[in-house]
Amino acid sequence: MDLRVRSDLHALPAGSIEREHRVRAFTLAGLRDLLRDYGVDHGPVLEEAGLSAEAVDDHLAWISLEKLANALTVAARVTGDRYFGLKHGSRGRFTSNPLGYLLSNAPDLKTGLRYFARYHPVLATNHLEFVESAGVARVEFSYPVTMSNVVQLTDFVLMRFVTRIRGAAGSHWRPVAVGLTHRPPADLSEYERRIGPRISFDQPVSSVTISAATLALPMPNADPQLFHLVKRFCEEEIERQKAVNHPLNGIREAMIRCLHQGSFGPKHVAAELGLTPSSLHRRLKAEGTSFLRLLNDTRRCLTYRYLMESSLKLTDIAARVGYSELSAFSRASRRWFGTSPRSFRRTSPNLDDAA
Repeated sequence: MDLRVRSDLHALPAGSIEREHRVRAFTLAGLRDLLRDYGVDHGPVLEEAGLSAEAVDDHLAWISLEKLANALTVAARVTGDRYFGLKHGSRGRFTSNPLGYLLSNAPDLKTGLRYFARYHPVLATNHLEFVESAGVARVEFSYPVTMSNVVQLTDFVLMRFVTRIRGAAGSHWRPVAVGLTHRPPADLSEYERRIGPRISFDQPVSSVTISAATLALPMPNADPQLFHLVKRFCEEEIERQKAVNHPLNGIREAMIRCLHQGSFGPKHVAAELGLTPSSLHRRLKAEGTSFLRLLNDTRRCLTYRYLMESSLKLTDIAARVGYSELSAFSRASRRWFGTSPRSFRRTSPNLDDAA
């Protein structure tokens, strides 16, 4: 049986009726220096992504998660480096933020990752879980379905976790397995050199799998008193943030989980949320939408991401978004994008590649 530790807050959805997703500005720490190594000025990169230099100077300030993803994508493009996200993720000081302090001062890696997942909303509002099953554990993370430009961001966060775990396990540590939502690059050597050979692409969620022996490792130089102080700070910060949580994000996430399971009607989504169908209907009505409207929009956003960033076959994409027949999926794609899914994939710009 899986034991899951989720963030206490759901992400804040973007869009006309939903708030923008957020991340702390310290996530950009080190970007300026890395770009300088490529001979690139960070100012135009941030400007094109919609960020100001002043906005990222306050490390605890909130910035747009989508704009962070855009900044990493622009950086990959202007440097011509498809692996920019991986390289940025391997740099930086992890104790420069509350969750970095929390993890580095936990009694062992397992405890640190459990609390990292629980208090993840202190850092960002995307989805993250710590899942324990059959003697191993996985850190699973994903990004709002309303965001499509997340390949470099996904690689960045993956490398951050690998580097954090190596703080306890040593620089030569390799995950049991890694899953990534995006398509594989033509050359896997950079991934294999930095992470190891057990990497699967086109997965429903991104994940890092860690063995029981690694989880049991003590964190070097941990300070128990500092761990409890930072834990208390995170608990207080979570309570402050609950006031700005938006209910539609949790419903979207439940819809996505149900779509992946193949049962996504109101009854199944309500059960996933621990609600009755009537309670779910009332919540949606209070937010000015309906189950079918939100489900259709969620399917559209998922399809856009899969077509743009994965190498999945169209039949597999159709199944992941709840269509058993390719013809029905194609009709939906024409409604959403004005063209067939095959044409949309062929004619759209590739958002994830630097070249």
